[in-house]
Amino acid sequence: MTTDFFEAQDRARKQTGRLVMLFIFGMSATMLSLWAVAATVVAFALGNAKTNRGESPQWAEAFGSWELFVMVIVIVGLIVGIATLVKLAQLSQGGSKIAEMLGGVHISPGTRVAQHRELLNIVEEMSIASGVPVPPVYLIDSPSINAFAAGPDPSRSVIGVTTGCVKLLSRDELQGVIAHEYSHIFHGDTRINARTTAVIAGIMAIGMIGYVMFRFIGPTLARSSGGKKNPGPALGLAVIVLGLLVWAIGSLGMLFGRMIQAAISRQREFLADSAAVQYTRNADGIGGALAKIRDHSARIESPAASELNHFFFCSSLDTLFATHPPINERIQRIVAMGANALGARETKAASTAARATSAQASTQQTRQPSLHRGSALPVAGFAGDSVDATSRGAGQPSRAIANAGTLDADALKQARQWRDGLPPMLRDATHDSIGARALCYAVTRRNGAHEACDLIVATHDGEAYEEYSRIAVAVMQLRSDLQMALIDLAAPMLFELGVDRYRTFRALLAQAVRSDGSTDLRDWSLLKSLERNVERRFINTPAKANKTLAQLHEEARRVLATAASTSHGEDSALTAFRRAYSVFGAEAPAMPARNTITLDALSEDARALAQLNFADRARLLEACAMAVSHDGDITPDEHLVVRSLADALDVPLPAMLSHA
Repeated sequence: MTTDFFEAQDRARKQTGRLVMLFIFGMSATMLSLWAVAATVVAFALGNAKTNRGESPQWAEAFGSWELFVMVIVIVGLIVGIATLVKLAQLSQGGSKIAEMLGGVHISPGTRVAQHRELLNIVEEMSIASGVPVPPVYLIDSPSINAFAAGPDPSRSVIGVTTGCVKLLSRDELQGVIAHEYSHIFHGDTRINARTTAVIAGIMAIGMIGYVMFRFIGPTLARSSGGKKNPGPALGLAVIVLGLLVWAIGSLGMLFGRMIQAAISRQREFLADSAAVQYTRNADGIGGALAKIRDHSARIESPAASELNHFFFCSSLDTLFATHPPINERIQRIVAMGANALGARETKAASTAARATSAQASTQQTRQPSLHRGSALPVAGFAGDSVDATSRGAGQPSRAIANAGTLDADALKQARQWRDGLPPMLRDATHDSIGARALCYAVTRRNGAHEACDLIVATHDGEAYEEYSRIAVAVMQLRSDLQMALIDLAAPMLFELGVDRYRTFRALLAQAVRSDGSTDLRDWSLLKSLERNVERRFINTPAKANKTLAQLHEEARRVLATAASTSHGEDSALTAFRRAYSVFGAEAPAMPARNTITLDALSEDARALAQLNFADRARLLEACAMAVSHDGDITPDEHLVVRSLADALDVPLPAMLSHA
């Protein structure tokens, strides 16, 4: 079974903790080695200071000096710590920063280039089906076939592909590659990748200092004129030797870090391959992509490719400590998962190669079979893993919560059908900055009380008013939760407005929301959707996820009461509240009075609950799902409450497309 989103996110954080422990171990070894070098230098220096002729090194005095030990620890700690924090700050700016480091160029969500449009359509389908914010997509100008995902969390992740990827892969193969990258986002691998890169950069700083010492500082001193009053040459030689030792120690520490990075990354790649098969139910898709990569190339020509190699779909460089499993092994695992067409081609290719080999001179050793360009290869996830072919049951909220942050072939099919079935004017509006603003205004429009909203838009955003007038009725005919799905698709265009223009638009939207004198559930959900899908990318500061339900029980109680009261009468709401509270394993407290259950209070509570650890987020959402489904039926508004709360908690939860 696939690990659920909440468990994967918590495990990613725990994995980061393990990395910290390994980092401390590597740092300790590095510090002790450098202290030994420093103590050796001091021992010889003290021996020379005893007499002009020099004496034996003063080992006991040098190695017994606590002052020297503390000084080395502090200096090395500062160097490594500062270098790590600088790199971490760079990578924590969001996935876009990493994409730009690799030479990626952002593909506009409104592009009309056929190959780019197909790629974005695949990304949109996966986001609709999974509830993950539509990530920006970057294109790397390279004929190789490769892709990557990067970003500290699902709300700030990006996907990048090479030009070779969009030109040489079929739609099914491209979908398999993108599904693989979505798995990395779901399972928190992008966060782990950023942490390991920063840790290795910190350790590498020691080696760089040693390199500067023996490559530049030492030779400069050694070239100076010698003499009794100018010990330059001797000092230069000493600096060269010392620099070489420091460089060697730093390099060994870096290699230790690379080994850790490679071991973790290889296992995550197998998991992502397996997940891609589960998501698409098409092993031949990702298998065919890996086959073409084997016969073509995955190499990325970029100065940053070496330190970011573990971000990619396939290894972008030939390195000693491979961050990806051998491609043939991945292919063989995919074949074992049901890539029948690929397996048949592999068998045929292997037979052909075997016959060719046997016909060669007996003195030649048997070579590995080589497939001609364009043939498919064997690829696999974990051998023996089963593919869950059952639908996720959008009408069953508890099951939907359990499947948050994942997707399957049925959900992908429904997402594609829903998007393709949208009226063309609505679908086109999601790919245009004017249309995206108009969609948001249209969601706030209400029958019988829309004159004020119309006037606000016409007066302050005339550019969007014409489009707003054209699509408003069509938007209002959609179910409330499907309106939010439409806004999710439009979010990338709103992000492209930039901070200043978006701030102006957001203030105007707030006026439109208040234009009818009240704020209802749909308005609140719209603002939560924009907060997660757009504003978090601008703010770029992750919330701490370390609180428990015990610490935030009052906020959880009010949120649960809101969910129970959405479409239930007072008595039914109380029963739903008590039943749902059983998820927490405690007796239900008194239910808050109805007059205290407001959207303003819900916003404040949701903001506080965003600090919950992921395990408790899952419990809270499961309780809310139980509350809304108490009567055996789930209305669009009830689903919208749970989905909007999930948005506030940064948990991906899709719309009920099966009921659309």
